This record gives sequence, structure tokens and C-alpha cells, in this order.
Amino acid sequence: MPYFLFLLAALAADPVVHRTPVAASSFPQSGQRGDSFTAEVLGEHLDRAISVLVPNQAFSATILTHSPTRLTLRFRIPDNAPFGSHPFYVITPRGASSPLLFRVSDLPHILEAEPNSLLELAQVAAVPATILGRLNTDGDFDFFRFHAAKDSHWLFDLRAARNGNGLDAALILTDSTGRKLAHSEERFIWDPFLHFRFPNAGEYVIIVQPTHRNNDPNFAYTLDIRQSPHIDTVAPIAVPPGQHEITLYGAGFHDSNAKLEFSDPQIAGKITAVNGASARAQINVPNAAGQHSLTVVTPAGRSNTVPFLIDSLPVAAGPQITVPAQVTAMARYRDPHKFTVDAKAGESLTFEVRSQRFGADSDLTMRLLDADGKVLAANDDFAFAGAEFYTKDPRLTHKFAAAGTYTLELRNTVAIASEGTPFQLTVTAAQPRFTPQLADDRPYIYPGQTKNWKVSVQRLDGHTGDIPVVLEGLPTGITAKAAFIPAGKNETEIELIAGPETLPGTAARVLVRAGENIAWRSVRIASGGGEGAAFARVDSAVLTVAQKPNFSLEAAVSSVNIPRGGSARIPLTIRRETDFLAPIVLALDNLPPGVTMDALTVSSGQETAEITIRAAQSAIESRSPHVAILGAANGERQEAPRISVLVN
Repeated sequence: MPYFLFLLAALAADPVVHRTPVAASSFPQSGQRGDSFTAEVLGEHLDRAISVLVPNQAFSATILTHSPTRLTLRFRIPDNAPFGSHPFYVITPRGASSPLLFRVSDLPHILEAEPNSLLELAQVAAVPATILGRLNTDGDFDFFRFHAAKDSHWLFDLRAARNGNGLDAALILTDSTGRKLAHSEERFIWDPFLHFRFPNAGEYVIIVQPTHRNNDPNFAYTLDIRQSPHIDTVAPIAVPPGQHEITLYGAGFHDSNAKLEFSDPQIAGKITAVNGASARAQINVPNAAGQHSLTVVTPAGRSNTVPFLIDSLPVAAGPQITVPAQVTAMARYRDPHKFTVDAKAGESLTFEVRSQRFGADSDLTMRLLDADGKVLAANDDFAFAGAEFYTKDPRLTHKFAAAGTYTLELRNTVAIASEGTPFQLTVTAAQPRFTPQLADDRPYIYPGQTKNWKVSVQRLDGHTGDIPVVLEGLPTGITAKAAFIPAGKNETEIELIAGPETLPGTAARVLVRAGENIAWRSVRIASGGGEGAAFARVDSAVLTVAQKPNFSLEAAVSSVNIPRGGSARIPLTIRRETDFLAPIVLALDNLPPGVTMDALTVSSGQETAEITIRAAQSAIESRSPHVAILGAANGERQEAPRISVLVN
């Protein structure tokens, strides 16, 4: 038996697969306050889309048209929308989609217009601006021409990976003749960034270049061309209540009259000096412990927003630490920081570093040594709950067997300038605590179904007690039984019950409270087949009532090559519910130009099929990476995972 037939037979024996919607990309990815515009979302299983859910209500979006692989939406951004990136979900009777990020920005927006893939076709852009672009066809480059004044400083900040897009792009800055002046790749994750002073007034060109062998319909970006600064880090990264001097490190600090804007209006501050790569500021901090953020605001626009911490722990004055205490400093490469601490026999202390999780470009390791230099405990990358990407900060809790003076050693393994590596070290008595986590941020349930939904906790420093779990905001028609995480256990399953008359597509944002804490999850947002990705923290889940599928489709191949004037076959398996016998009409969407499919209907009882596609002799060499295999039966439509078709 040919292997693909064996595979199809094995797949047919499996149950019907429920596939939730995949929202792969949106374009544009950004807008200004007060804007209203049409956007496109690409993906899979998007037909019958009902609504768009924005958990923090930063903007609204309504669905204009929908198909299995494409939506058009109408975005509306309020005049008071919070700046920054915000996740949103598409709701369908299949469930909630994977989240996408949409950014609210302050600069005027310019939509890329083709053709602009050559120097002589460069699109004229009035700057400052946010350019909304795509590299969605093979061979596409984007050229933009702009004017810069003599001795002016400009930042070129391309966002793709940080928007959750798979595009890995480079930026090339040239003069009007195409002579290269600067180049950048992979400054932030895979996103490029340039800061350039123009010695002469004139016309210049910025080029967005893909680094992939093939582009993808999902590849999209925003390019900020601005004179407002970029902040990399804040030092110190944590401060106690009171008045302090801080330093902002980054690029584009040229306006000494720039203002500081804080997430907490009780915090006040002003910039006292600037020198291009950094700025000094005085801030007055209230007793408001926790994570906060700051932004630099200039007449030319806003900087990015960065976090910093307010912590009321006493500040250690030197290398000798008296518990409890905090230390703030710049991490050093190779030359370790060494601190001493006195501990009693049987005492448990927790040592934690906060650095990379809060924006620093550092990777610290931690060792605890006794008076003889023997290593008692060590940690490199602690598995903090939810930190699936930024996991390079160390943490350890140690119970001391004997009283004495011990040494804590911190070493940075990243060989970079120290201004990018602020850290806070906290040393405290071990306090039992826990962090609740959502196992799934997009659960679904069928009408009339009873289903379990998992919630877990990370217990730290000896926490063992029962933890009650409560759900808030359940969709109409869904109830949940009381639940708790038993002592000594790290998870529980909450029993959800959906009424038989609950309508598919009913959805709501659900908060999960575990004790006094709200469960959360770090979700990975990625699209387009590249390596770029972003992580967003979601403090709620989107619970949806979904329609149970009666059949599902699966191709035995992920890509197909077809010669011009020739044909190719796509092996397919069909899974059915036992009582579903209706014939299934098959179709393909997004085929390359000049390629057609032979009509095919799968009869009842048939578990495998072969789709035949044909390329005209006149078909051009092309590639369609997102071909959808669709099946329709009794008013129900299902879609197989996408395949790629190449005409050669």
C-alpha cells in the first residue's frame, strides 16, 4: 500500500477534528486616535465570523465581509484610546481565533502604495509618520523617499515581530542616488532600528528589505520615522518611594524640554539633561509598590513606553546586605557582583533578580556560596510563571543549615555595554505565595456539553494550602461548578456546563480568580511563516460556545508542485461523525492564477479522496502559500489546514 494511502486510512479512523479560527495577520496593524478605517485579516477557518472581541476595549471593530481565509473589518479608535499594542480576537461559531495585536500610535499614518519596489519608484513620504506596509509577494521591496534638514536626527523603527508578524526585515538608508548610508537588522527580536544624523539637507530613501527566500501574504509591518526618542532601559530599574534621579538609555534624546508621562498620575518627574543616547531625570515616587511605566513626550511625538518598579524594600548601602533589602545596579560582564548576607540556622531566604523581564538586555546567573567558597545553590534562567520567552532572570530560595555569613554572586553572561543592563536584586525571608495561570485563553464548549477547563498555579517558597477558584463573566447559558486547587496540588479542572439551547458564537471575556489573584497567560502571537513573534499578557480568557463539527478534512501533503500544462493530485482524508452520511462538495480557495480544480463530491461512507488540480500552459510561475481545501455538506462548511501550491 502506498504510504499516503496508509496515512489516510490511519487518519480516517481518528475522530472528527475541531479546528478553531486562525487569525494570522491584520493590515493595517496600527492607527491613530480618532481614526476609522477598513482593515483586512488573513487566516484560516474565518467564515461565519460573528464579532470582534477586544478585551480592554481600546478600540472597536465590526465585520464587513468574511470568507474562510479573509475578513474585512471596520476599525474605530476612540479619541481617548490608550497608546500601545492591544490584543483582539475574532469570534465565530467554531470558537475564538488566535489573538492579533493592533497598535494605537500618535504619528500621522501613511499607507504604502505600489509600485514602490525600485529606487526610481520610491514613494514620497512626509515625515514624521508611521508607514503601513506589506511585503506580501515574492520579490517585493518597499522604497520611501523623504526630506531631512541639515543636522536633523531621525529614528527609523520598523515593527513586525513586535506586532506578532512573521516578517524578518532589514532597513537600508541611502541618499537620493542610492548610496548606502546605514543598515540595520534584528535590533529588537527580528525588527531593525536606525538612528541617524543627517549632515546635509536633502532627499533620502529608506528601504524595507525582506530577508526571507520567499515573502508571504501575511508579511506586514509598521515603520515609524520620527524624531521623538526611543527608550531601551531605565536605571535604576527599581526605586523606593521618594525623590530619585534616574537615567533613560536609548536614542534620540535631544529635547531637554521633553515631558515625562507616567502610568500612575501620582508619579511626577522632569528631564534635567539630554545627550542623544541618554537623558537624566528627577522623579518623585509615591508609596505605590508594583510595576509602572513611563513615556517621553515631545512636540515631535511620543517615545515608546517602558516599565520600571516601585519597591519599598530598604536599599542596601553596600555589599553587606541586611535582610530584607534591595540592590539596584548595572550588571557587569565577567566581573561579578558579590554581596554578603548573614543567615541563621534553619532560615529560608529568597534571592530574586528583576532585569530582562523588565526590558534590560541582560542574562544574569546567580550562585550562593558558603565561607569556604563552596556553591550551595545556583540558578540561571528561573521558570517564572507565564514567562515563555523572557526567562533569563535568576531566582532561588535556600534554607540555611548553619548560621554564618554567605556570599551571593551575580554575573552577566552578555558582553554588552553596562548601560543596557540595569537590575534589581531583592533579598527577603521566604514567603509562601502562588501565581495562577490559564491553561487555555480560548476555551470552547458545545451546546449541551459538560467540559472541564484547567487552571494551574505555580507555588513558590513552600506554599501548600487550598486555593479557591471563582469564574466571573461567564457567557449567557453557561454555568460552572465551584472549584478549588487542593493543598499540595498545582492544578484543578473547573466543570463548565452549557445549556442545550445555547447558541454557537456566544462568547464572553471570563476572569478566573484564584484566591485574591487573577489567573493570566502569556500568549505567543506569530504569523506569516517567519520567525518573528510577540508575547502578550492576557488577564482573562475568551470562552465561546462552539458548533460541533460533523466532519473534518485533512490533506496528506503540505505542498504541491504542478508544471505548466500539467496536473497534480492532493490526497485527502475525510473524518465523519458516525451518523453523518451527507455527500461533501470539495473546493479550493486561493489557487495560483491559471490553476483550476476538477469538480469533486465525496459520497457518503467515503473516507479518502484525491483532488486533481490542473495548470494551464499559459499559467505563470507563481506560488500560493495559503491554499484552502474546503468541504460543504448540509449547510456546514469545514476547512483543512492550508497547503502551498507552486507552479513551475
